[in-house]
Amino acid sequence: MRILTVKIFLLLVSSYLTLLPVWAQAAAQGQVGLTKGEAIMKITAADFVKKKIGELVSWTVGYDISKVSRVKLTPTINYVKAVPKRVPPDGRTILEILASVDDPGGLTNISGVRADLSAIGRLANTMLVDNGLFGDEKAADGIYTLQTSVSPKIELGPKEVPVAVANKKGWLALAKTTLDIKKNPAIIEAKFAPERLVADGKSLVTLTVKIDNPGRIEDIKIVTADLRALGYTELLPMLNDGRGGDAAANDDIFSLQFVVPDFLKDGDYLIRIGAANLAGGYEARDITIKVQK
Repeated sequence: MRILTVKIFLLLVSSYLTLLPVWAQAAAQGQVGLTKGEAIMKITAADFVKKKIGELVSWTVGYDISKVSRVKLTPTINYVKAVPKRVPPDGRTILEILASVDDPGGLTNISGVRADLSAIGRLANTMLVDNGLFGDEKAADGIYTLQTSVSPKIELGPKEVPVAVANKKGWLALAKTTLDIKKNPAIIEAKFAPERLVADGKSLVTLTVKIDNPGRIEDIKIVTADLRALGYTELLPMLNDGRGGDAAANDDIFSLQFVVPDFLKDGDYLIRIGAANLAGGYEARDITIKVQK
């Protein structure tokens, strides 16, 4: 509003100076002139001035910022992102909001970056920092960081987190990111090596399962394989520790090694993969395998 007032004032002054020589000539010829107040009233009533003021003000949206050149005024938001993109509503899984910002006057001209976290049950005006603390990796690099979590009261589904950056001149830039509130892990794929399962009681089979967990993969509580259709008597835990056929520890691939008993007949058998996480989510997937002698 201050900038708008200054622009209108300068417009009136410009019009006043334009008409000043005309008034001086009229006064020299002994003609009766206008008072300053009367002159301003006439200036503001002129079609030219009305048009210029109308270009600056929209009575439907307020101050029409599109009429002002902002190239050298407004800050910019290069990106906003949520890490991880899928988060459980457990109140404990750490969620990071990252905003990369810049300003024509340099990063020192940034006065603050804030996020509206009301969609995930947190404060509507929360500050992001660029000080190398509270989860921020590097100070003064233009990447502002906020660490939070999703309230257990939030319903599942996509949520938007708006972010605003302001500079010391009072200009704003707005952006937003979207995250997905999910509780259950997802079983992406399951593979057997070798693909041909032989019922000989000695050939080692490796089952690998890829899990997509909302939040961190470390928050997977257990992954099991139900091989009771193959003659096993209990659920078998799948590993993610880099041992027992598992290629790499703490990734999203869980593994199990087993043999197919020699008393099985040729045919199709159904096994179930189950995955549970610390947020209380559970997912199961049935897989049909073909066994041959």
